[in-house]
Amino acid sequence: MKSRFLKTVKRILITALVLLLVLISANEIVYRNSIPDHFANANWSGKWHSSEYYLVSGKVLTTIPADNYADFKSETLIYYNLWSLYKPGQKQILKLSGNFSEADINGNNSDQKSPLNTRNEAHLSSFKAKMSIGKGQYLEYDGMKEYDGVKICGKYDSSFPLDEGTFELSLH
Repeated sequence: MKSRFLKTVKRILITALVLLLVLISANEIVYRNSIPDHFANANWSGKWHSSEYYLVSGKVLTTIPADNYADFKSETLIYYNLWSLYKPGQKQILKLSGNFSEADINGNNSDQKSPLNTRNEAHLSSFKAKMSIGKGQYLEYDGMKEYDGVKICGKYDSSFPLDEGTFELSLH
């Protein structure tokens, strides 16, 4: 009896693992196929997760100029994972406008006047961006870009529906 129970549990776990791998693979295939040709030169990609709604998440693809302290506008692809409860497997192409500014992480104003290469703190850039999806939804992004310039991490706030979450972008 115990042996039969263990075999059943083993089969269930193996089936669940296979289904999970199929879902992850299918999500990646749908995402890759939903990228328009004009995003071939996009230099930042990443992911986002809602903190308010557990199963709402996705991927993001955009182009952000190398000039760190200039305002920018770029087309951005937002993709919703297949397992998202909101718009599963769908994409939206939106206009992102934002900028980077020098960040002072320890609040020392006198240190802020010193040249970048003489500072003791980690060198970070503050990242701020906004986009409007339409129908009243407005997103604001607030994050930090590491000095080496390969990762941006932060939080987002959304209105209508009210939501907040995290995002992470990597330079590729």
